[in-house]
Amino acid sequence: MIHEYAIDPRVLATWASNQRDYAEFLREYGVGTPRIISSFPKCRAAKFRSYLLQRGPADSNSLVAQRYQEMVVKLVGELVLRESDETPGADWCEFARIENNRLPFGAVLSSEVVDTEKSMTLESMYLSGSLWLHPRQTIIERTLIGFTLVVRDFLRLASNQVVVVDTYGWTREAIVIMQYIVNIVCEGRVNGRLPSITLYYKTKRDGGSPEAEYVKREIVKGLNNFDPGSLHVVELGEVDGSDVFHNRCILTEHGGVITGHGIGVSNETSHTDEILLMESAVYQKKWQQFVEDNRYKIITQSI
Repeated sequence: MIHEYAIDPRVLATWASNQRDYAEFLREYGVGTPRIISSFPKCRAAKFRSYLLQRGPADSNSLVAQRYQEMVVKLVGELVLRESDETPGADWCEFARIENNRLPFGAVLSSEVVDTEKSMTLESMYLSGSLWLHPRQTIIERTLIGFTLVVRDFLRLASNQVVVVDTYGWTREAIVIMQYIVNIVCEGRVNGRLPSITLYYKTKRDGGSPEAEYVKREIVKGLNNFDPGSLHVVELGEVDGSDVFHNRCILTEHGGVITGHGIGVSNETSHTDEILLMESAVYQKKWQQFVEDNRYKIITQSI
């Protein structure tokens, strides 16, 4: 539900020249949307910023230039960091084609057609069936395949943190999905830096939920090539003044999704669930609530 967009600097310049396109960019790209911009063709945010600014409007004092600079600032704070080797002599579109063949983007948005099925231009992006039209909520089968197909691309783009919040994250069904989540994070990556992964679950009021270290050991049994030291499990309890621990969600630095039943699946194809993309304000609340300023009591946590 969250996709990596390679974007031609000439497209940004075109959008900056039009108030409507500029406003749409601010609304439709970045955290809280299905579209996160790739750092391609650079590997680091600072280099990407310099790369874009060098290709901005000539008159740096114009309104168009000011819009362009604001767009660059927004992009740099919310990038998918992709590691790629620049191809000497290749222009942006040719380099994008080569890089997409190596490891596909979610979409390639350019000023001219790129020879890939991921290609979109300013003229084609709003056509019926366009890749640009990503759903913000979807119904899935409550199976391993149904769940992972929706979150696979979203998870493999993370390079800082993956946070899973599930009231019943300690159950056998949830542990199996956590194993899949961790293994998915390690597959087809655009960045060699693996994120830390944290599972938060809620303690049972009457007792009976296992300790966090036990849950971690069970998850680790099903992992392939992941450093167990980067996996953290925390059992939380509600306290006076804290919000209710109820909604189930998955968060990364690029955004988040909410799932109705949680990460545990029944593997019955007749059973369905809804997964919703978080709007920015909802995402920021959850990120603060669990990542920046934990509002709950820690009952147990893994080593």
